[in-house]
Amino acid sequence: MSENRLPDDEARFEESESSDSSDESPWAALKPWQGKASRLDKVLLFLIIGVPLVYLGLMPLRPWMLVNAPVLQEFINGAKTAIVAAGAYARIGEIPLWLVVVAGFIGMAKLDWAFWLAGRRWGDGILRLFAQNERQLKRIESLKRIPNWALFLMTIVSRCPGVPGTLVYLVAGWTRMRLSLFLIADLLGCLLFTIIWTTLGYQLGEAAVDVLKVVDKYALWLTLAIIVGIFVITYIREYRKQKNAQ
Repeated sequence: MSENRLPDDEARFEESESSDSSDESPWAALKPWQGKASRLDKVLLFLIIGVPLVYLGLMPLRPWMLVNAPVLQEFINGAKTAIVAAGAYARIGEIPLWLVVVAGFIGMAKLDWAFWLAGRRWGDGILRLFAQNERQLKRIESLKRIPNWALFLMTIVSRCPGVPGTLVYLVAGWTRMRLSLFLIADLLGCLLFTIIWTTLGYQLGEAAVDVLKVVDKYALWLTLAIIVGIFVITYIREYRKQKNAQ
């Protein structure tokens, strides 16, 4: 009787081994959530990784958009260069000033809540998406000890060049910072820096527009240069990978 059951036992053992090996797959090591992904997990992952990839795909169009559609670029990614350009056009009367501020504000703030929610929902698992080594892991772990008032101020200035805004938003959710408090700080910071970049462009005025016209003159060549640069960098990386593999 026991000999007849051996094949079934072996089958169960193989199934358990295969399930364990699937859990140890590279994807299982990278996913920030525990267990099976819910629809919300997939949406958040797309917003955090997929949307920046879309922005990267639009990079060749940036020179043209900066000159001919700065407000559209503001709405898409809230880029400070687009806000400055739109402010310059507002100075010479081509774009309403209020539209420059509204577009820049929405472009900056539209997805910050998703990073807060990812930090709140995934906790420590989100580290695996951003920490490339043990040193960075420890550095991000130390952010847990930031006082709430300091995190509030960091959220306000997160749009300042050099500040890792994405990590600030993730840590805000990770440390259970209240959503209302996070939104107050985030929206205040986005409005503040939108006004700063708009004022800079408005003060530059026609001088900035003249520069943008030069950019427009060479926009096609800039676009082609960006495309070629992307392909060259990709080729070099793949070549190095193949060389190291050999």
